[in-house]
Amino acid sequence: MVVRIGLVLEQALGHVAYGMGIKQALAQRSDIECEWLEIPFELGDFKRLSKVGENWTFRGSVRARNAIAKAHRRRPLDALFIHTQTVGLFAGSYMRKVPTLMSLDATPMNYDQLANWYGDRVHSATIERLKLQAHRMVMKHAQQFTVWSQWAKNSLVADYLVDPRKITILHPGTNLANFPDPEQRGPRRPGPFRLLFVGGDFKRKGGDLLLDVYRTHLRDSCELHLVTGAELPAEPGVHVYRGVKPHSEQLLRLYADADAFVLPTRGDCLAVVLGEAMASGLPIITTRVGAHAEAVEEGKSGFVLDVDDARGLSERLKQLSRDPEGARSMGRHSREIGEERFNMSRNANRIADMLIELARRP
Repeated sequence: MVVRIGLVLEQALGHVAYGMGIKQALAQRSDIECEWLEIPFELGDFKRLSKVGENWTFRGSVRARNAIAKAHRRRPLDALFIHTQTVGLFAGSYMRKVPTLMSLDATPMNYDQLANWYGDRVHSATIERLKLQAHRMVMKHAQQFTVWSQWAKNSLVADYLVDPRKITILHPGTNLANFPDPEQRGPRRPGPFRLLFVGGDFKRKGGDLLLDVYRTHLRDSCELHLVTGAELPAEPGVHVYRGVKPHSEQLLRLYADADAFVLPTRGDCLAVVLGEAMASGLPIITTRVGAHAEAVEEGKSGFVLDVDDARGLSERLKQLSRDPEGARSMGRHSREIGEERFNMSRNANRIADMLIELARRP
């Protein structure tokens, strides 16, 4: 008997890549049929609804419910995967009759902690209370949850009253097959100690802070390689790469040539690029935002700093650049964490197994 599973995801680059890993894992099973339901972000017809239509949760949830309804009418679905709750708000009626696995990178309450950096805002106490109740009502219909971090799980339990036994922590990770084992690489390319930053939103990701620290303290000892969408002027020691595609040969080469990965971000839940840095066998310097402290083991696979700690960032970068062997040792530990917890293929297969089990329950 063929099992039909609907995969519902918002149209965001990292989320689509995450969903494609699960789709590929399911495609390996001959008795599974996937219904790919990608929810577009653009306004479209919703621009006629003014402020309501501009709200992504509203229009994303309307589109997701319509997509689920259409797929279910075509042929009944046996299980649903919804990532994230942002597009699941109006899907409660289908979640009651189709076993559902809800996936979250962060809860709405988690996002509120970072609202300013995501161009969002925390509303009045009354609106926030209504929003909390609405999400609680929907979440009670999900049979299982996967979350990207302990940070998100803690919020699901404390704020949304979800039974912790329903929650599985599975980090998003990356496809390790795209990143050769650092131990199998040839000798390091000669040159200064190379620092790599990957972040489209330059200021939110702390790129401006890193650039200032580099100019003031590190220009004589390091090179700085910035993969970003920001328009930055050329200057000695700084290499800027715009328009670099995810998983492209150019990006993989930059990871392979780097000596350390630096992301002094001011606002992130759990940046996918951390998994890429682990796969590349790089020590990581990042900040205590979202779940980043769960991804980096302080002093073992890298360093975790307070936000906007320019002095700490300078000291840690100097420490790594002056001790290349110590940096390589941290990088090896970083790769081990990636293989153990941030392996996209392994984690996607676990989610696929969970979905199939849900679909086949009496």
